[in-house]
Amino acid sequence: MKHAFCLFCLLAGLACPLFAQDWTPEDSLRLRRLLEGDGEIRLNPHALKELEQSFGQPKASEEKSWLRFDETLPHTLTEKQKKARLVLRPYTGYTPYNWDPIRQCKIDIDKPTWRQNILRGIEQMAVGAPAPSGKSFMEVFTKEFWNRNIKKRRSATLEALRAYGDSITAREKYK
Repeated sequence: MKHAFCLFCLLAGLACPLFAQDWTPEDSLRLRRLLEGDGEIRLNPHALKELEQSFGQPKASEEKSWLRFDETLPHTLTEKQKKARLVLRPYTGYTPYNWDPIRQCKIDIDKPTWRQNILRGIEQMAVGAPAPSGKSFMEVFTKEFWNRNIKKRRSATLEALRAYGDSITAREKYK
């Protein structure tokens, strides 16, 4: 049912442009009589106006100058003079985040407040240097720190070396 409805909608959508054509055989006969006749062809005056108007030039301004505010009129002092509020403790727990209670205005906090580049010189720091305790803080970020199999293999190797000694050194035999 769903597919049939979708198919019906698709066919109706395709057929709509065909039904929207309003040119009939009577219209073509009228056009032929008009073109073959001796009289002058009368066109729509609004369409002619639009054709005569050049597209590069804007239309005449429809701005009404009498509706603009007259700058020469005196104005009243409706704005209050803002006074600075001098108190010992202007900031309270109820002061909004970006509000300056002294100047009674919002503070723009878009820029970083650091005056210096905090990352300056970070490339010169020793990355793998151990801390005073002997442990490296960067060791946590390595694969070997988190891989338990490597720890087991390393401990087994150290245990074998302790048990059998160093096999590379040659010992002299005493007579």
